[in-house]
Amino acid sequence: MVKILFFGDLVDTLGMASDEIALPPDVNDVERLLFVLAKRGEMWKKMLLGNPKLNITINKQFAEKSAPIRDGDEIALVGFAVV
Repeated sequence: MVKILFFGDLVDTLGMASDEIALPPDVNDVERLLFVLAKRGEMWKKMLLGNPKLNITINKQFAEKSAPIRDGDEIALVGFAVV
């Protein structure tokens, strides 16, 4: 399981401040996690994929989309709407 925290416009747009999910076997980095979350709907896709105003932390350390993730990690996504 990973804990995902949402901040900024993501909270209102996606309708939640946090979530916990079991990592699928093929998800081993932030980018793959974002693709899995984007399958939840069009707004998820818009806010998480290709959003230049999206910042990511893993266990309270800033990270790139290519950063590895593993079970037990806390991933924070800070995003603002692309205007």
